[in-house]
Amino acid sequence: MYLLTGLREQLVTYLDQQQVEEVEQAYIFASDAHEGQKRSSGDPYITHPVAVARILSEIHLDHQTIMAALLHDVIEDTEVSRDELAEKFGESVAELVEGVSKLTKIKFSTRAEAQAENFRKMMMAMVRDIRVIMIKLADRLHNMRTLGSLKTEKRRRIANETLEIYSPIANRLGIYSIREEMQALGFAALYPMRHKIIQASVKRARGNRKEIINTIKGSIYERLKKAKLSGEVIGREKDLFSIYRKMRDKKMTFFDVMDVYAFRIVTGTIDTCYRVLGQMHMLYKPVHGRFKDYIAIPKANGYQSLHTTLKGPHGLHVEVQIRTEDMQKMAEIGVAAHWLYKSNSDSNPAELKAREWMRSLIEFQENAADSIDFVENVKIDLFPDEVYVFSPDGEIISLPTGATAVDFAYFIHTDVGNSCIAAKIDRQLSPLSTPLVNGQTVEIITAQGARPNPAWLSFVITGKARANIRHYLKNLRIDEAIKLGRRLLDKALRGQKLGSFSEDDINRVITITRHKDLEDLLVAIGLGSVAAMIVAHHLNPDITDEPEHEDSRSIAIKGTEGMLVTYAKCCRPIPGDPIEGFVSTGKGIVVHRARCNNIAEYREQEDKMIPMQWAEDVSGDYPVSFRVDAKNERGVLVKVTTKLADADVSIINMQIDEHDGAHYKICFLVSVKDRVHLASIIKKIRLIPSVAKIARVSE
Repeated sequence: MYLLTGLREQLVTYLDQQQVEEVEQAYIFASDAHEGQKRSSGDPYITHPVAVARILSEIHLDHQTIMAALLHDVIEDTEVSRDELAEKFGESVAELVEGVSKLTKIKFSTRAEAQAENFRKMMMAMVRDIRVIMIKLADRLHNMRTLGSLKTEKRRRIANETLEIYSPIANRLGIYSIREEMQALGFAALYPMRHKIIQASVKRARGNRKEIINTIKGSIYERLKKAKLSGEVIGREKDLFSIYRKMRDKKMTFFDVMDVYAFRIVTGTIDTCYRVLGQMHMLYKPVHGRFKDYIAIPKANGYQSLHTTLKGPHGLHVEVQIRTEDMQKMAEIGVAAHWLYKSNSDSNPAELKAREWMRSLIEFQENAADSIDFVENVKIDLFPDEVYVFSPDGEIISLPTGATAVDFAYFIHTDVGNSCIAAKIDRQLSPLSTPLVNGQTVEIITAQGARPNPAWLSFVITGKARANIRHYLKNLRIDEAIKLGRRLLDKALRGQKLGSFSEDDINRVITITRHKDLEDLLVAIGLGSVAAMIVAHHLNPDITDEPEHEDSRSIAIKGTEGMLVTYAKCCRPIPGDPIEGFVSTGKGIVVHRARCNNIAEYREQEDKMIPMQWAEDVSGDYPVSFRVDAKNERGVLVKVTTKLADADVSIINMQIDEHDGAHYKICFLVSVKDRVHLASIIKKIRLIPSVAKIARVSE
């Protein structure tokens, strides 16, 4: 029972007697269950759950969480069952223990996949009850404290995982006390030599800094006393991992980092915080652009404080954080403050932010293609250096730095993101890819029938935007594959329609081709995985491979088919060109000009070649390339581009090469309606005296 003494001393400071006794019963049960088991260090195994419980008692978590912490390994490491726990300690404790228990081993093709699946399960367990992740964080923190007994390779792997996953989660939940210790221990284990060098350098620099710190602290106290303001001034020393990260990320020397002196002023009320800020700006000149008001606009994890950087004595930079005592406690334990104050969630911004984030995790889970995709989206949200923008109604919205108008649209609502077509930033129309800056007002313009563009994935930052775009495009791709597959199969059936066959015939073919159902088969045909002619033969063996009249079998395309009908970049077909299609596995139909050299090699694969023609009502703009050979005379480029503008042509790309000093070759990539449109453009450009030659080109 000696292990319980320190834990009991901590618990009696905030739990009632009955709750403490229930925790003691959980300790006795766990101690008996782990009897004879040892840790890698040789210590009795029960020392680990007791240490985890003590970490959680320091931030005053409820007695059920402390009990679950003591019992968190009994289901996996002993003969005890979940039902036995539920019967003895209640359903709530049993659920917590089950959520925290090490996850079931599943066979995966790669280690990355296994880690991703375990991480996904942990996140989903956290969504069900946030206390699960609190226990998991405390469990990991104690494991980090006792890394010394492990082999080097395992020690480094655990340290890296802690810095990549657990430390950012602690930060996201606002639990800075756990985050900072994890970072310190992780840095020492992952980079022992770098840690040792920086630690020695800090010790050497500390002696020179002491006098300056005392001088600045004395000046701050004197200023507060003069203004009749009270507050505790604490000189903060940067932790070693923060110093290392700043040196690495900002390419700074050690002495550049150590030239910054950090202080925290803890005072009574929010009003006093702003008064203290005014006095600090009167004491030392503020550095332009280095003031952050996290009281008015809290961070994504609920953290609140005023941050300012000042020009101190001898030109040294002085960082000052100003906050109330409640904000200080909130910064230390974040979401755990809910249990500390025994208050409802409305009074705890950290918990509100955490709940908001956890709701987004459910959306990631629903839209993710697999566990690795889920982890990728969550990791993006675990590093939220923030930018603050306004909605047209004046609502303040926090997004990660680098977020774009599309990220903003998806933050407002998934439907807004899916249907956005343009954005106004500070009342000016701006590209959707424009990175947002602090203080901007963003308005999203939507249109009925609009849909996400695959190109958005190249610039969106937030996990929510990325997950929703991928989910929408995946479903859209399947819908388009079904439609295309049906069209290809109907054509292969030579006049018959799929609907004319009985359900038994269709089910027979589905079984032969090993597909789940008709939709799955049509998707395979549309994506080019299965040849339509083979399926047609299974449905009707009398169909011959003899060629029919070209138009009777050709597919008419309108230009609105979507992602599964694409146009080859080698020859860039446009309406009016004779065309053929090639069914490319996984891509659908790729349309080429009939005379394209690249399609010649495919002609032997008859089941993959599709006769095609342009529909009469074809629409849209199509890219096409042409080359202009022009004399090297002033203004020739202006004349050509003016002709293009007059012909209502958009220039996509342009490249100029010097030919022989006297002539230039100008290659244009433009968008046109059809062959007639292109012919009229070429005719107009030929009339320019400086133009020697113009011709359409293939790439």
